[in-house]
Amino acid sequence: MKYPQPRCLRTLLLLAAMLTGNLLFAQVDFKYTVSPASLCAPVTVSLTNTSTGSALTYTWDFGDGRTSTDPNPTVIYTSGGVKKITLTAHNYNVDNSVFKTFTIGDIPVVNFSADVTQSCSFYTATFTDQTPGGTNRIWDFGDGTATVTTSAATITHAYTKAGKFDVKVTVSNINGCSSQLTKPAYINVSLPVLKMSAPVAGCVPYNATFTATSTNIVNDPATGYTWEFGDGSPAQNGGATINHTYTQTGTYNVAVTVKTASGCTIRTSFDKQVHTGNPPIGVSFTASPTNACTGEPVRLLANAQYADTYSWDFGDGSTLETATNDIKHGFNANGTLIVNMKAGSNGCYTNAPSIPVTINGPVSSFTYTRNCSERTEFNFTNTATNTSAAATYQWDFGDNSPLETTKDATHRYSVPGKYTVRLTVFDNNGTCSHSSFQTVYYFLADFTTGISSICRGNKVTYEVLNIPQELVASYTWIFGDGTTYTGPEQSYTKAWNTAGTYDDQLVIKYNNPAYCDDIVTRVANIRILAPQADFTLASGLCAGQPSTFKNNSVTSPNTPITNWKWDLGNGQTSTAQTPAPLKYAASGNYQVKLVITDARNCMDSISKTISINPSPFIKVTTAQAKICEGNGTTLTATTDASIQWLTTNNISCLNCTTPTVSPVTNTRYLAEATNPYGCTMRDSVDISVVPKVALTVASNDIKVCYGSSTKLQASGATNFKWTPVDGLTNDRIPDPISTPTADITYQVTATNDPMCPYSAPVSVKVSVKPVPDVDAGKSQTVPVGSVVKLMATGSGDVVKWQWSPTDYLDCSFCPIVTAAVRKPMTYSVTGTNAFGCTKSATVTVDLVCNSDAIYIPNTFSPNGDGVNDIFYPRGKGISFVKSLRIFNRWGQEVYRREKFNTDDKSRGWDGTFNGKPQPSDVYIYFLEAYCDTNDFLQLKGNLTLLR
Repeated sequence: MKYPQPRCLRTLLLLAAMLTGNLLFAQVDFKYTVSPASLCAPVTVSLTNTSTGSALTYTWDFGDGRTSTDPNPTVIYTSGGVKKITLTAHNYNVDNSVFKTFTIGDIPVVNFSADVTQSCSFYTATFTDQTPGGTNRIWDFGDGTATVTTSAATITHAYTKAGKFDVKVTVSNINGCSSQLTKPAYINVSLPVLKMSAPVAGCVPYNATFTATSTNIVNDPATGYTWEFGDGSPAQNGGATINHTYTQTGTYNVAVTVKTASGCTIRTSFDKQVHTGNPPIGVSFTASPTNACTGEPVRLLANAQYADTYSWDFGDGSTLETATNDIKHGFNANGTLIVNMKAGSNGCYTNAPSIPVTINGPVSSFTYTRNCSERTEFNFTNTATNTSAAATYQWDFGDNSPLETTKDATHRYSVPGKYTVRLTVFDNNGTCSHSSFQTVYYFLADFTTGISSICRGNKVTYEVLNIPQELVASYTWIFGDGTTYTGPEQSYTKAWNTAGTYDDQLVIKYNNPAYCDDIVTRVANIRILAPQADFTLASGLCAGQPSTFKNNSVTSPNTPITNWKWDLGNGQTSTAQTPAPLKYAASGNYQVKLVITDARNCMDSISKTISINPSPFIKVTTAQAKICEGNGTTLTATTDASIQWLTTNNISCLNCTTPTVSPVTNTRYLAEATNPYGCTMRDSVDISVVPKVALTVASNDIKVCYGSSTKLQASGATNFKWTPVDGLTNDRIPDPISTPTADITYQVTATNDPMCPYSAPVSVKVSVKPVPDVDAGKSQTVPVGSVVKLMATGSGDVVKWQWSPTDYLDCSFCPIVTAAVRKPMTYSVTGTNAFGCTKSATVTVDLVCNSDAIYIPNTFSPNGDGVNDIFYPRGKGISFVKSLRIFNRWGQEVYRREKFNTDDKSRGWDGTFNGKPQPSDVYIYFLEAYCDTNDFLQLKGNLTLLR
């Protein structure tokens, strides 16, 4: 059994559908939504097929070489321009299409520069936006001033404070698309900072040395210093170090101005930098008593003239600077101690003679350590000196506990705190005693995080508890993920990047050897929660081809992922669980990042690199995009790869870059380039074919009457040329009007494009025929109601007459006619000869309205004999009688009739009034009437009634 071939089968199906009435071709339509709504690239277009009817298949053409047969596809445009989307419905052998266009704007690629980016003083910077196609800019200069919006590409801004400033500009283009660029710390305004060496003092004349230190911006060193010494002397230029001699006593401010290589200057004044004075005189002091116990106050009284300061060295390792000349001091050493004093006047000193002081009795001192095994317990060791075997001791631990009298002591604290411990030592005879003091801290080391769980990627702050910071040398944090940190801070913030449950430990080292290290361990201290982000993507992709992504992220137990955020590496983002296939416009490596968030608001992220191979370059051009049918042209494909022509009709070769083509209809030639990566790219060129003409004329032989015009009609082309041009309205159109004065033969040639040769000429003969002579006769003026004769005459070739209009004529086609006109008329008579040529003439018949148009009898005899019994008006050319009134000799109206026609006996007077016959007499009548010309006529006269 033989089956029909596919084409035959489609034909049979088409016929069957037509015979059964089931053929309903699709009415093609679709709708689309665009994201983002701003239509700024990259743009995602979601398409919905809304066609009605039926179709075998549908094909989408996205206008850039991409197609799809999906019912409702999504397409991404990564570049700007006018985009055309076509939907085609395929119905057996019939295709039906619809297309829609929209314009996508490119995102501007922002860049900018400044003429000066760093300065050692306040200045005005000039910024230039270098963004191609930018039309509007919003500048943020980073110094807290308001943003500035401008359409100008160049703008200035004054920086009036020091610092490093981020500069950001947001640029939009003509399409309304915008992008921004921030350059961190782009502007650096850094004023020089001056520091001075320590203040100095001495006796006049005093030679002071000053050293200034200048901190400047990079590449702008200090080049000079100007010094002002505050003593009235002139300012002096010099280096960073300078000497100056003060000859007068006083306190002086010193100022220095530094100048940098770029020309910036800054002046800084240092108050009370120099003190000078004269030596005090009569300097001495006394001590009372000069023999005392350790720690017993000894009065020291200084004497000096012009002194404002007293500097003491007590010989026991301690010193004192004071403005008071009368002081007390308890010595903490025993034996003979040498006390020295010098008196000063504004920094100028005079030494007094030394005085020896004898100090007796014990010197109290002690050490202590904390018990590392029992941290509430402290051991105190007596280290007092100059004691005898009979010395006694007293311990006060500062917590209101009973005093201890042992030489050494052990004490336990019950409440954490800071305690002052005192040891008092008494000598053997009870004359001298001495106390020493130390601060003891009792505490229980601990730490806290304040939370038990947190999302991965977040930070946890660890806080030390209960530990006196002044005792600490360092904290070492040992975390469950293997990381550690050592530092002096009481708190530490750690970022947790791995999910799990972790132990944490704190090791504290103290700067006081009395305290042993503390180790605090917390088991399962922190739980780090997180989903696990992961995805895979294809390899070996080409620029411009779709890349697909697969989301492999794993959730935390019982915690679903609620949010996905993709950065696709090319400026596009997505919040879908899996992004739609994406085309990367350019080759290279793209960093794709996925950030996920679960129901606990925990996040995770992962970045991977996608490698996009370069697509080949191809550009198809032609030297002649339009050719005449039967001719050819050469195509040129410029490419960096191998080539294949996909349009195969009328082409000389399929793999060469310069084939010759000879299409017979408009043809798009499509070429595909393939590079070693296997990446392809297509380009095409349209060849427009000017078809050969099929020149025809409506008639080759045309007859026209002399003085008349005729239309010449040619077809089968778009451009025409008629010769000769005599009598033509336009010799370049298909249907010119010809008005010849004699027989003439025209020739017409044509082409479908001026670039193609004109066709062989076609002739059109135009014969000019004579026009007859016609005369309608003289015009006439006659009374209304008249009948006139009209007589037309003409040349002997007239074979047909025709009058117009035909109103009131007894014949419309006779040369001589009669006309009973009722109104003024102008008649046209046309004579036609055997060639159909005509000539017309006109004649006018005018009417006059007067008393002759109406006849009114002057006598009537209403005696019933049937003769002249009724009085009524008679006439022709009267439209109607408006009124007829009759009066007797006494002025009495005996008859009235209105609106009637003449010659109507039924409307006349029968000689009676109110049903009574009127006597024989002479009566007066008044008549008003309108003629057919609409003229008004009034008549009056006498009427004799005879009996």
